[in-house]
Amino acid sequence: MKNIFFCILLSATLFACFDSDKEYTKPVVSSNSIEARWSIINPAIDSVQDGDLILRCGNDHVSFTLKDFSHTEKLYSHSGIALKTDSGIYVYHNMAGDFNPDEIMRSDRIDSFLTPAKNEAFGIYRYDFTELERQSLKEIIFEHYKNKLPFDMNFDLREDKKMYCAEMIAKSVEQATNQRIKFSKSKVTNELKRKYIKLALANKVIYSTKGVDQREFIALDNLYLNPNCKSVFQHIFLNNVGPVKFPEPEKTIN
Repeated sequence: MKNIFFCILLSATLFACFDSDKEYTKPVVSSNSIEARWSIINPAIDSVQDGDLILRCGNDHVSFTLKDFSHTEKLYSHSGIALKTDSGIYVYHNMAGDFNPDEIMRSDRIDSFLTPAKNEAFGIYRYDFTELERQSLKEIIFEHYKNKLPFDMNFDLREDKKMYCAEMIAKSVEQATNQRIKFSKSKVTNELKRKYIKLALANKVIYSTKGVDQREFIALDNLYLNPNCKSVFQHIFLNNVGPVKFPEPEKTIN
């Protein structure tokens, strides 16, 4: 039986770091045309270096909820690491959901990862790596990708054989820098707990609150609001302000 640990992060998003082609809310229409957005994204892509942190915020209910779990800056909903290959710049990231049913680490061309058709904001950030650290990070990420690193459905930082998106990045950077760069952790606030547990229970996304605890997690703003990280580029086309609407509960798979 496949048991899903319904911690507060899962309760809020159903499955955090998911991408979905399903539209549960009416898409927000931006005043910016797609063409105008690409004119902003393309020069930013040209500035990307190996090891850059790439962040985005989608225009769906899951993305809105995910960004709400950052405590300081609620800007982004998903993250990845950019690496240059012979075929171009790719973003390596962990995700699950309808778009990635295998639930293993994937790589996407950076223009696909940042496509303005589904994203309302993006950011490029850079850690102060030495060249040796940058190369080490590249090797670590490639090794995770080669080994098909699974997505961690339990969001358990104690588990290294499976990782969710922000966890994979934080642990990879810490390993590459021999702990020179370390990341702070977040906990679910009482405000968020009340807000999302109430919504989740009302929509029968979870069956009880027994799985809700104060487990630490890596939020997206933990990744870039770091003294060893600087902003290279960020742009918000349209702020995703909801509304929040939960999908139907997932069925237990035997």
